[in-house]
Amino acid sequence: MVKYLRDIDNIFVAGNQQMKTKSDLAKFIEAPCLPVCEELYDKNILTCWSSANKHNPKEAFVAIRYEFLDEANKKIAKKLATDGIIKQCYLESFNSSQNQYGLELKLSVPTHLDMPIDEISEKLKKLSAHFVYQDIKYNIYTPTFLQRQNPFWKGVDFPKEYCFPDLKNAIFAPDDLLYEDIGNNRLYDALRLSIPLDRKLTTDDMKKIAGKIGWIYNPNDGLLYKDAETLRRHNEYLKYKNAQMALQNQQIETHVH
Repeated sequence: MVKYLRDIDNIFVAGNQQMKTKSDLAKFIEAPCLPVCEELYDKNILTCWSSANKHNPKEAFVAIRYEFLDEANKKIAKKLATDGIIKQCYLESFNSSQNQYGLELKLSVPTHLDMPIDEISEKLKKLSAHFVYQDIKYNIYTPTFLQRQNPFWKGVDFPKEYCFPDLKNAIFAPDDLLYEDIGNNRLYDALRLSIPLDRKLTTDDMKKIAGKIGWIYNPNDGLLYKDAETLRRHNEYLKYKNAQMALQNQQIETHVH
């Protein structure tokens, strides 16, 4: 049975939701946008907003965060924006400071109430198809990002480092009724103040912070990963890159011989 945009109610939730697995997307994404969001998830690209429903019938869109693209995808994004194929924008939710996570890119198509949702999905997927598979750039903390969270940080002024989620959201879920509770804020401040400033963070430092926020320390790169799913996605990408490199080396050897 064909479904049309007029059949789709809106799903309204606060932005910056943290997905545990790909299957979580269906809880937050309206049907016309779900296929493209799943495709972008598989490419390790962070989506942050979407809309395709009968209450806003003139446009369907999916927004992705530019700062969490790798260099190849940033180059693609800039070209698409220059050519007017995608739009640049800022979309922040009530629980985020303005532009906290940087520039967003809007993959958008015009729609109407009598438009089949499959047609909307296919048009959005034509836009997302421009982007390539990359390593995951979110749900990860570097030592420099963590040191900057100490309110007394006065170190080298590195270029701004965007991280999703921010440290406070990593500790307390956005919908936690105690999110702004005085006790929780004290725990948050105590954690930030405990991060050393007089030296580079050691393996032990990173492990301690990981234990306090419930993340995973990865000894292979010295970074913190939000959960097993994030680390799995990173490792799957490394396997892919190693396989690509092995194939290229094999092709070079075959050509030489």
